[in-house]
Amino acid sequence: MSVATPQAPKKSTLDTAANIAIILVCAIAAVVLVRNQFFPSRPPGAPPPIEKGETFAALKQAVPTGANRALVVAVSPTCHYCNDSLPFYKHLVDERNQKGSRVKFVAAVPSEEAKAPESEKFTNAGVQPDNVVHIDFSAIKIPGTPTLLLVDNNGKVLNVWVGKLDEGGEKAVLKVL
Repeated sequence: MSVATPQAPKKSTLDTAANIAIILVCAIAAVVLVRNQFFPSRPPGAPPPIEKGETFAALKQAVPTGANRALVVAVSPTCHYCNDSLPFYKHLVDERNQKGSRVKFVAAVPSEEAKAPESEKFTNAGVQPDNVVHIDFSAIKIPGTPTLLLVDNNGKVLNVWVGKLDEGGEKAVLKVL
């Protein structure tokens, strides 16, 4: 005589799919929470980054007299991305001169840095800025260097590019000439 053993009920495909979906949602939520908690997009207490439409007196003063617009390039002597970007800045100035564009090219250095070494670095790379100015980067919310700002003669930010630019970013900057 054989004894029948009770079999466990089979789980439906719907139950299995629901369990997998719940696990995936929990995993995604955990990743998002950990990333936001331990890797914030900007450091605590840091000012919000500069945005289009903002106006700064320091930028107004950076635009050479008589110019309607300027491309202000915030650089630092200790920034290797700035040094890596020098060939693009040369191309930018050459392109501007070739087109006859009236957009001025201004190198901005942090207030605590000396103008002369940075100006010399540009000159050695074959780049001649229209002006080299000292600017308090924190006062105009520069998130890091290099940062390129297209500004009008009132110091209003028309566009912003942050970091060493890829090919698409370089093309976007060249279009504003």
